[in-house]
Amino acid sequence: MKFTKFFIIKLFFLFFCGGNIFCFTPVATSNLLLGYIENDSSVKESALAVQKAQLSLDSEKINNGFDITLSTGNISFKFDDKNSFSMNPQVELQIPQASNMVVSLSTNLPGEKSNFPLNNFKFNMEINLLSSANLERQISLLKAQRTYDEAMQNLQNQTVNCEKSFYNDLKSILNSIDNVLSLQKTLYTNKIEFETVKSQEYSENSSTYRTAQLKILSNEYDIEKQIRSLIHSYIVFYKKCGYDISEFSDLQLSQSFDFFNLIPLDIQETEPFDIHSFDMNLFSEIEKAVWTNKINSMQRKSKSNFSLRANAGLTFSENKTIDAGLSSTIGGINVAADINVPIQKGSSSPSVTFSATVSPNNFLTNSIVKKTDIINEQQENLAIEKAKNNYETYVVEYEQKLNDLKWNKESSEEYYQMYSKIENDLEKWYKDGFVTESEYYSAKVNAQSYFLKTIINKIELIIYNDEILSLFVQ
Repeated sequence: MKFTKFFIIKLFFLFFCGGNIFCFTPVATSNLLLGYIENDSSVKESALAVQKAQLSLDSEKINNGFDITLSTGNISFKFDDKNSFSMNPQVELQIPQASNMVVSLSTNLPGEKSNFPLNNFKFNMEINLLSSANLERQISLLKAQRTYDEAMQNLQNQTVNCEKSFYNDLKSILNSIDNVLSLQKTLYTNKIEFETVKSQEYSENSSTYRTAQLKILSNEYDIEKQIRSLIHSYIVFYKKCGYDISEFSDLQLSQSFDFFNLIPLDIQETEPFDIHSFDMNLFSEIEKAVWTNKINSMQRKSKSNFSLRANAGLTFSENKTIDAGLSSTIGGINVAADINVPIQKGSSSPSVTFSATVSPNNFLTNSIVKKTDIINEQQENLAIEKAKNNYETYVVEYEQKLNDLKWNKESSEEYYQMYSKIENDLEKWYKDGFVTESEYYSAKVNAQSYFLKTIINKIELIIYNDEILSLFVQ
């Protein structure tokens, strides 16, 4: 799993309430992100789904592996002068890996006191000579493994999506700060205009004077409203990360507060992923379409119209015999043949049993199934082609998106340097009394706004990498 390096937010809330100053203690973003992921219900559900898929896979491996069944059969006690008992023990061994072999052994154990002669001893073995049972077993195991792999992939995707959601929320907060800065810029501009109106000696009752004054009051209201929204966003964001800061909900940030202090300064530069560096075959849509075609092709192959199974056995009873048989399915015809050969002197002659059944409808349905399978395979191949086309579209889309992000990064840095220089110049002129406070703060807000854009660009690159990761199977 590729994750971006974590940064530490330097957030210092100065809350002014009743003359007291409150300081908000910052939390490392690594802890915020971990808390955000830990509190995400989708991640929790995906983690449980992985555990469940692992148990299903373990169960499937057991069911398709070596199996032995031991049975005592019926045990009978007879309380008389001889105090006898009898039992019918049985043993059955199944080995799916060995052509679905089944070996069984059974006998009767009648006894009087300590004398237990064998009676009715039977041994039998069955095995597939030609069958799709092994292929069906492989399909069953592959499906169980696939379910587990998809659960793991979904957990990884949910974690990446959760990280992306975290940074989107953080980006939204920074955009709110940018809105505050933008409103402050408008306020400083209107203050400059108001100072101009006052310098022109307009009467306080004149419409020009009152209009300029109302603009400032309106700006101050808009800023207060945006600040309340910003505080709300921080409280909700921290709550998602597992931190309760609701006690600050009634506090206000002063309009004189420098909102530049709310901008996280330690977001590290992230190298954007090159989408071409990822294997096209691991593009999630392509990988899924290819897998579907592969497993369905195996299932189509397992629908064999011909099978052959053999069995052989040995019986020790009053008549000792060797038994053997063959059974086969050919389309809609089922045939079976058994032979019984006595091996005891004076016994009866060998016997042969033969049976056959015919189901004409099976021939018709088999023909329909074959035609349906051909259409299904064509649809699966089309799905693969569609997935490849979607991959090419995503490549172009994210190449352009990366170009835009790089352009935004370069532009924001260039404008920040330019406005930062203007801010430094105006700061000197303001101290020397050549420019007004509003003019200086207007330049300062411009510089802060473009610096904020450089931080947002870093977050957008992290989100871009998360989006790339979500497109491919890890």
